[in-house]
Amino acid sequence: MVDVQLAGNLGYGVDWLVQTLTIAIILATGFFIYVLLSTKSRHATFGGFDKLKYQLYKYHAERYWAVFVAGMLVWLWFLGYSWAPPVAFSEAVQNEDKVHTVRITAGQWFWMLEDGRTATKINVDHSNQDDTVSSGQLTVKAGETVKFVARSLDVNHGFSILASSNSMDVPLMQMQVVPGYDNVFYFTFDKPGTYTIRCLEYCGWNHPFMVSQITITAA
Repeated sequence: MVDVQLAGNLGYGVDWLVQTLTIAIILATGFFIYVLLSTKSRHATFGGFDKLKYQLYKYHAERYWAVFVAGMLVWLWFLGYSWAPPVAFSEAVQNEDKVHTVRITAGQWFWMLEDGRTATKINVDHSNQDDTVSSGQLTVKAGETVKFVARSLDVNHGFSILASSNSMDVPLMQMQVVPGYDNVFYFTFDKPGTYTIRCLEYCGWNHPFMVSQITITAA
């Protein structure tokens, strides 16, 4: 079994993320207000500075602001580096023979999933809101890494798996399904259960009904 730490599981938790972003926003806002107030007038004088010294002070304040913003961007890039697909998926790619492949075909307005191991297909067609056709049941085991390979037959779709069978739950993963390409995403389900598959990219008038499910069984 390949134990892959993916984007949805990395980091230090939601509380840490909220705290980090709050501190960053407070610091950025405070510094922005400071620079704005200290440079609001070309003829202003602060603390006995003459005009020449004030212009030099203004230049330094703007430079410090630029350095601060650049530093924030570098810091956020550093935090997110391990979440980037080439890094997060590297272990799964190296152990491709142990990965459970699921192929997805998307179209207006349906999902068709094919299990790469058993050739089982599940087709959910929402081309008509009142006409749903489904066949088969796609199941994978909790703890195994799944490679989703998705292709669109028409327009852009957003392949998303939500946290439960509730069709309005929070997303666990999401990837763009672009026509003409094999769009790949690796994911490991930690717990067994029934999860919702939903399109999160507006793809036409029947987009809200482009919903399916995937069942995760115990290992």
